Amino acid sequence: MGMKKILFILVLFFWTSKVMALSVIRDSEIEAVLTGYVRQIFDAVHLPPENAEVVLVNDPSINAFVAGGQTIFVHTGLITLASSPDDLFFVLSHETGHIVGGHITRGMAAMERAQTTALISTLMGGLLAVVSGRPDAGIAVMLGSQTSAMGTFVGYRQTEESSADRVAVDVVNKLGYSMQGFTNVMKEIQAQERLNSDESQNYMRTHPMTQDRRQNLQRFIKDAKPVQEDKNFERIKAKLIGFLWEPKQVRLKYAGETANDLYARSIADYRDHQLDEALLALAKLIQKEPENPYLYELKGQFEFETGYLDAAVKDYEKAVEKAPDAALMRISLAQSLLERGEKNDAQKALEHLTHAALNESDSPLVWQLMATAYDRLKQPDFADCAMAEFYLTSNKKDQAKKMAQKALKKLPKKASCTARMRDILDSKG
Repeated sequence: MGMKKILFILVLFFWTSKVMALSVIRDSEIEAVLTGYVRQIFDAVHLPPENAEVVLVNDPSINAFVAGGQTIFVHTGLITLASSPDDLFFVLSHETGHIVGGHITRGMAAMERAQTTALISTLMGGLLAVVSGRPDAGIAVMLGSQTSAMGTFVGYRQTEESSADRVAVDVVNKLGYSMQGFTNVMKEIQAQERLNSDESQNYMRTHPMTQDRRQNLQRFIKDAKPVQEDKNFERIKAKLIGFLWEPKQVRLKYAGETANDLYARSIADYRDHQLDEALLALAKLIQKEPENPYLYELKGQFEFETGYLDAAVKDYEKAVEKAPDAALMRISLAQSLLERGEKNDAQKALEHLTHAALNESDSPLVWQLMATAYDRLKQPDFADCAMAEFYLTSNKKDQAKKMAQKALKKLPKKASCTARMRDILDSKG
C-alpha cells in the first residue's frame, strides 16, 4: 500500500443525496494529538470527552466538518497550513459548536423543507405553463420559488455558522488560547477566496463571507493574546508535511537540525528511497527521545516496507511497550509478525489483534489479519468467524452471512464467537 504508517483509506460518506469519496489517513500519533485537543474542547462545552473522535481527511484545503454524531473530520491542509495550534483550536471549537447546537440534524431538516418547496414550485410552474399557455410565466415561477427556497436555506446555514463561531470564541478564551488563531485561519481562507472569487454567487454561500466573520468577531480579535507554543502540534505538522509534500519541498522547509527537522527529513528521505539517511535521522531522534513510541513505530514502518522483518518486529514491539493502548501500533506489529512467520509469531499476532479489536472492531484489516493468524494456528472455524467479520466491516453483508453460516457448522456450541455468528445471520439487510 506504499505508506503503511500513515495509512490512506478511501471512504464513501453519504450527505443528503450526495455521495462523497474521502481519502482518510490513519496515524497513531496524529490521531492521539487531535483527539487530545478535541477532548479538551468537549470538556469545555460539557460534552463527554471520551466520545471525542477525529478523522483525518487527505485534502490540502483549510477545512473541517461534522457529519452527525460527535466525530470531527479534519482536512490535512488545516494542519499543514496552520501557523499555530491556536488556528487549529478555533476551527475544532467551531465544529464542536455545530455538535452542541445539533446543527447537522436541523440542517438536514431545513434542506428537506427547501427541496420540498422547490418541488412544489416546479409542479405549480409547470401547471401554470399548461393552463395559461405561457411557458415563460411557468419558468419564472419555478426559478423564483426555487431561488427563494434555497436562499432561505442558505440564510439558515449562515446563522448556524455564526452561532458556531460564538461557541468557538467562548471555548478558545476558556482554554487560554488566542483569537489570533481565528485571524490566521481567516487570512488563509481569504487568500483562497481571492483565487476562486465569484461575487455573483456570494449570496449562495453556506458560510458568511470571511470579512463578515472577522467584523462580527472584531471585539474578540482586538488585543488578542500571543499564540501558544505546542511541540505536539509542531511535530504532527512536520510529520504530515514529510509524507504529503514533495521531498525537495520538505528538505527546504526543514533544513535545520531540530527534532522536527530530523523527523520531517527522515520521512522525505525514506520516500526518496534513501533508507540509510532516513534511519540515521531517526536514530538521532531516538537518542534524544528514547521514550517516544512514535519514533519506534515510524522506524518499524521503514524496516517492514523494505523487508527487514526482524528489525521491524523489534521496533514495533518497543512502540507497543511504550504505548500499549495504541491499537494501530498493535496492528502493524501483528502484520510484521505474520509476514515474518516464525514459530509462535501467529499466536503473538493473534494476541495483539485481539487487543486491537477492542478499539478497531470496524477495521477490515484487523479481521483479515486475524483470519490469517487463526488459519496458521490450524483453527479454521475461528478463521471463518474472523472472515465473517471482515466481510461485514467491508460492507459485504451477503458474504458475511454465508461465512457466518459456514462457521456455525464447525463451531462448538460454547465457542466464543458462536453467538456473534448467529447475530450476523439474524441481522437484516
